[in-house]
Formats: sequence, structure tokens, C-alpha cells
Amino acid sequence: MEKWLVLSEHDVGAWRRAYQRGERPAALPYGVDALLGLGVDLAAPDPLPDRPWLQKAATAAHHRLGYPVHRLLSARRLLPEADVVLALMEAEGAAAAQARYRRVGVFADTAVVIFGCWLADDLTRATPAGRAALLRRYRGADLITHFTHQETAVLVEAGFAPEQLLRVTSGFSHRYYVPDPTVAKDIDILSVGQDRGRDYATLFAAVEGTDLRVDVVCKPQNLAGLTVPDNVTLHGTVDLPTYRRMLQRARVVVVPTHVMMYPTGSSVALEAAATGACVVVSDTPGMRELFINGQTALMPASGDPDALRDALVMADGDPDLRARLGRAARAAVERTYNADNLWREVYEHWTALAR
Repeated sequence: MEKWLVLSEHDVGAWRRAYQRGERPAALPYGVDALLGLGVDLAAPDPLPDRPWLQKAATAAHHRLGYPVHRLLSARRLLPEADVVLALMEAEGAAAAQARYRRVGVFADTAVVIFGCWLADDLTRATPAGRAALLRRYRGADLITHFTHQETAVLVEAGFAPEQLLRVTSGFSHRYYVPDPTVAKDIDILSVGQDRGRDYATLFAAVEGTDLRVDVVCKPQNLAGLTVPDNVTLHGTVDLPTYRRMLQRARVVVVPTHVMMYPTGSSVALEAAATGACVVVSDTPGMRELFINGQTALMPASGDPDALRDALVMADGDPDLRARLGRAARAAVERTYNADNLWREVYEHWTALAR
């Protein structure tokens, strides 16, 4: 049985305890516990011991190198038994990728797999010198996953070898996000999200002066410089059980986004779809790999308030349309867009690559 060592920004022990309380959607971050069902033995380090000298050294190394080393240091006793180091997101894999490139110690034989999201977008935003630095930082990884074809092209152009890359199907913990017929659909339109790709300016321009009622869950900084229309109710941020319940209560979930290199907004859109809500998402290259306009979602042009307004008015006024799109989207999640499929893709590809 292969042993994969998981490096995560999260305290995995605390995550598991929160999962048992119903405060996390899966037993491990990003649903990576799905690998257990494929016969993989997973291990994760405890946080770095609270020793001042050790914490100080790790922090100093982070500042000097530009990426964290805490998790790799805390995993030092587990590394000799690991066949694969699996980093959940790029930053957690940087130190391991560097060690792998130089074949330092156990990394002469221990592979590094990075479950990524941001690298292609970071490359497009970086200067030529910055792009070269990112290539040097992650070139030692045996495998880097990403979500869209456009990311693949950017990564190859930057200098990563095609055999280092795997485009995976987006997936999440769909057994946590489920329809609940006992919950009243008392939220007309819900919008949730706080990453850098959200486009609340277009949403507010679309609904201002209409009879549409919109509830928004996000950080205050997502709305910096924006005037909130009177028909929009702000909730700030909420905990996970409240978020899930709000998705279940929503008749329509709208995910307005800018065009980004990564599929910004995909988590909320798919989680909403899993609850059977009618989803309205901006038509971006990333979303086109997850939804079909008119079949599993309504997809107005990104950044177009008129198109977004038309889609929201249509969804708000047509219960049959909402029901049809919600059923189809939920079926697509169960069939394809879930963590079981995502991690099966990663495991099967890695197994074939490692032979």
C-alpha cells in the first residue's frame, strides 16, 4: 500500500475534529480523503511544535525564500515512510519541490505531487523575472494539477514539461451539499464568494433599480469602493453550516466573475448546483468546462450587467426553468464534478506515470 504524506495549510487534526462537529464538508481538506477508498494510506503532520527557536527559524526561512517551510519541517519524521508527498496548493509544495529538484535526502526517491490552483494565474501576472522564479520554484515537482485547458497552455509556455502536468476535473464534497426539501426557498437570489475573481460591481449594476432581491455573502474588502443597491442585503461572512443552509434556501445562486486563468467561482457554483439551486454564472473559459448554458446553468457574458440582469430576471420569474436547471446541474455533480472523481483521476494518472 502506498503512503502519501499530505501537506496542507490547515491543521489536519483540528480539521478532523471540526468535521466530526459538522463544520467541514469532508474528513480532510479538498476531499483528499477520497484517496483512502483507492487503497492509499494517508498521513499528515501535526503542526510544528511550539518551540520559539524552531518557529523563529521557520518564519525566517519563509521570509527569505518567499514560501512556507513550516509544514515540511513538521513532517520530517514522516518523510522516510512516504512514497509521495502531496501538497494541497502550490505554496505548501514549494519547499518539497525544491528538495525534490535537488534530490535532497529522502527526496531522491520520494515524489512530489502538487494539487494546484493559482500557478497559471500567477504566471500571467508576473514579470519575466517573476515567471522565471516561479518556474525555478516548482520545476522539481513530479506532477502539478490544474483545472482548465487554458492553464495547461500557460504552464507549458512557461517551461513546465507536459508530463509534469495534469488537468483534472473540478470536484468537491458533494455528499455535504445536498438538496433539502424541508427547507423553505426563502432567498430569491444569493451570491457568495470572496476570492479575487468576484465581480460584484457588475452584479450591483445589473440589479440596481430592479425588483430583484439579492443576498450577498462576502468580505467587506470585496466591496471596497462599491455602492450597495437598496435591494441588496449584505451578510458579511458566515460559517460553513450557515453557508450550506443558505445555498439550500436559495432559488437562484449567482456567481459573477471576471475572466481569470483559474476557474474562479467554481466551488460556490458547483456547491450550489449540488443543492439543486438554479445557477447563474459568468460565461468564462473556466466555467465552460463545468456548465452548459441553458442546460445546467444560465451563463451571461462576463462583465456585462445587461446580460446578467436579463438572466436573473429570467430565472427569478420562471420556476420551471429553475427546477430544470437545478435538476440537471445536480445530476452533473453526482456524475462528474465531485471529489471522488477528482482524486481518482489524480491517483490513476500518477500510478500510470510512476510505472
